[in-house]
Amino acid sequence: MLFRVAITNCSMIDREFLRGIIVWMSAVLAVLTLFLGQNLYAQESLDKKASDQILALGMARVVEGNAAAARQNAISMSISRGVEYYLVTRLGKKTVADHLDRLVEGILPRAKELVEYYHVVKEAELGDRYTLLLQMKINEKLATDRLLEEGLLSAEATPLKILFLVGNIAKGSSEYWWTKPEEIPPLSPAELALLRAFQDKGFDLIDRTISLPSTEVTPEMRQAELSPILIKGWGDIFGADVVVYGKSEVNDLGEISMTLQVVGVADGFVHCELSETGSTDAQGGPQEVIAVLEGIVSRIMPRLETCVNEAGGAEEVIYNSFEVTLKELKNYMQYKKLRDFMSKEIPGVKEFRQSRIGSHYVSFRVEFQGNEEKFADLVMYHDALPVPIMRVERKEGEVVFVVGQEQKR
Repeated sequence: MLFRVAITNCSMIDREFLRGIIVWMSAVLAVLTLFLGQNLYAQESLDKKASDQILALGMARVVEGNAAAARQNAISMSISRGVEYYLVTRLGKKTVADHLDRLVEGILPRAKELVEYYHVVKEAELGDRYTLLLQMKINEKLATDRLLEEGLLSAEATPLKILFLVGNIAKGSSEYWWTKPEEIPPLSPAELALLRAFQDKGFDLIDRTISLPSTEVTPEMRQAELSPILIKGWGDIFGADVVVYGKSEVNDLGEISMTLQVVGVADGFVHCELSETGSTDAQGGPQEVIAVLEGIVSRIMPRLETCVNEAGGAEEVIYNSFEVTLKELKNYMQYKKLRDFMSKEIPGVKEFRQSRIGSHYVSFRVEFQGNEEKFADLVMYHDALPVPIMRVERKEGEVVFVVGQEQKR
């Protein structure tokens, strides 16, 4: 090595001086190792090109001048520490702490198998220590399989399967596809509007025109009006997690209404009921009706999506904390109506407590299953909003509702 050549060409004093420098450098490196701790031995490269590149430092003692063996030991140490870093980063410290025995016994002894490739970035023999910096890439698929085998990683949740059980009433003529499913009626305008709204939302939407029901359909299930237990039966037949049941209606004046129930197939409960209205020209054709229905669905979509997730038992999202302020309150009755409405009628609210109060405003601290924008949409598009809201002001960490004047009846 370079250091050895330099030493042989120097005087005795120079050689002793260089040996002292080498020993000092080794001591400093060892102290630095202890100070930083193992968690800093393995870290992502700051100028890496891919997120799966891991840098790890390894060190081994050179015994009886066998630098090759020391180099291999240093590589093994680097790989172990790189894999340790990967596991802690991916699983989180709580999972690692709770299942340390499984990691130590089932994963770490075979750590090298998880490395797809590695290469030595820098290496040096410093006195009786061999030190190197290793860059490696973890085989994600193999690592995932191993973690699943050891019960350290849950299999990725499958998307909720939704069945739309929605009828159509147009100018006195009613159509409920489940009364004659064997005829495979085409999708109704309401079904098309719902399918388009739920596309790209991460759900598995059941196309009833392709997924034909089995012969398990009973006469009761063919009724136009269905009870929750019969709705659940339809969900079971199609293998759905959630059924969106209801109807849309278009009258002779062009007024359009949609009423929906969200039923969980696992429990058979109605988790929420929604309704919304719109209008079109009395002579409006199918495309105009579909456009109005899409607008209706868009307005109820924030509540509908939240309710579908709850009915399907989807994993709860993180609660966000922010302030909701009511401005321009006219009286105590407005305050009470809006407080009760927002704390009890808006799905996803975990906590709703008063934080500040002034002459014409009051603020609440809210913990909500979503962000400020979603909360504002749920309030403004709710069909049972008890007090008019003139406008919404969105600030960082706060939603301000400017209250309007209630109309006298």
